Amino acid sequence: MFRPLSAIALALLMATAVLAADAAPKGADGNKVQAVKAFRSSTLTGMEVRNLHDEKLGKIEDMVIDVEHGRVAYAALGVGGFLGLGEKLFAIPWNEFTIKHTEKETFVVLDMDKEKLKAAPGFDKDHWPNVADPNWSQEVDRYYRQRVAERAAAIKLKRRRYRSRLVP
Repeated sequence: MFRPLSAIALALLMATAVLAADAAPKGADGNKVQAVKAFRSSTLTGMEVRNLHDEKLGKIEDMVIDVEHGRVAYAALGVGGFLGLGEKLFAIPWNEFTIKHTEKETFVVLDMDKEKLKAAPGFDKDHWPNVADPNWSQEVDRYYRQRVAERAAAIKLKRRRYRSRLVP
């Protein structure tokens, strides 16, 4: 049985989708720029990683897959070195990264300054830790959970200071 209310809801959803598509950013050629939501691992490997200040941190060298849950658990960020010599890898939880698209390039963003990255647990590319060891993953996750808590506390402090300036 056809319901008029369902037809109206469907029409509204379709109109919203059309309006959202028209609102998408446009490139220099006037064509809409679309954000890619899926990548091949070979595309991500070698992709440049920058921080929020647009400083180059390194490149994604490899990924650790959680086969039980069917997801990328960590990206191995390669930092420093020359032609692969002296490079240090950092296993960073995948959810710490965001993908950024511009008209000209796609890169990965990590909200971390260079000094904090140097303090993170890392390893040599020829001596990977046992990524299946729960103790290893707990250590890495603990470091990044602590960072998230520190960022949240800093944001709270900024808000408190801002509010205190508003209230006489």
